[in-house]
Amino acid sequence: MKTATILFIETLQKREQLIVSDKFTKPNRGVFSTLLNAEAEKKMGKEVNHQISELTDVYFKAVVLCRKNRKNEALAILLEADNAFEHFDLKPKRILSLFKISAWANYHYKLDEYTKGINLLVAGLSQSAMLEAEGYDVLQYRRIEQLQNICRILFSSKRYLEGFSVMRSVLRFILTGNFEGLYVQEWDYRKFKQIRQMMENTLDSVFIQLAILNNTACDTLFGNIFYYDFFFKELLEIMETDTYNRSILYNWMYVKASYFKEGKEAFLNNVSTFLKDEEISPDYNKLKENLLLNSIEVLKEHESRDLKLVKESVSQYISNLQPLAV
Repeated sequence: MKTATILFIETLQKREQLIVSDKFTKPNRGVFSTLLNAEAEKKMGKEVNHQISELTDVYFKAVVLCRKNRKNEALAILLEADNAFEHFDLKPKRILSLFKISAWANYHYKLDEYTKGINLLVAGLSQSAMLEAEGYDVLQYRRIEQLQNICRILFSSKRYLEGFSVMRSVLRFILTGNFEGLYVQEWDYRKFKQIRQMMENTLDSVFIQLAILNNTACDTLFGNIFYYDFFFKELLEIMETDTYNRSILYNWMYVKASYFKEGKEAFLNNVSTFLKDEEISPDYNKLKENLLLNSIEVLKEHESRDLKLVKESVSQYISNLQPLAV
């Protein structure tokens, strides 16, 4: 009789398992911009909104340069953008200020000036909340994104427990409306639920960030057992699986939890089942990658004689994962 490890290896070596349906791939990634532009145009007119968009693009250019570690060029762009910012009236400045804050926070982050970056982002949360109360409802999803950026800075500054605590608070808010631990009190869960696609895309983004972090934390105090105790025990109880994406996220957590509840054999069998699900779109490749890397850790822990073959098969599988459409 074949062991779960052998069956798992066979699953990895079947190339047809890499072919997945694209019918569930997330539609229209520009929903946020469309809704924000519509509201800004309604309040300030088409021409002013166009000018706002042009300057936000400049701030984003600085962010991209920072990502490429071209910090001197980024600083020059930021100063250029700030000069243009001063020529706007108060109303457009209030919108632009959010993008100015996040761009500068990113710059300080890249300079390892972590406290400056976090302080800027926290200030931006309150500014965003005031605009949301005036009709810019879509900004609440961007506010979650800024909380994710705060988490990234906390992790980079080795304040791991703080970062994970913020992530758990974010997930609690998205799933239940509990806003404890989110730096500011101005959260409106009723409005947050109104644009369901944005709500679910935001939930996906936080989970994928969680999976990526787990890939780098397996051998630390914040490895798999920490994830199980700190996140999954609670989230598996409170998450409703009433949408396609939530079913995938729930199943991912269930698979990871199964190792601690049922052991190695059940875990490997569940990973195989997850990989075989043809209706999981490439949007969730990072979840698959996380489970595959976890499988190596599990077999290493159990001193499996098949570890070398599993490592090779996992590496090949990950390299062949269907890329996301751009």
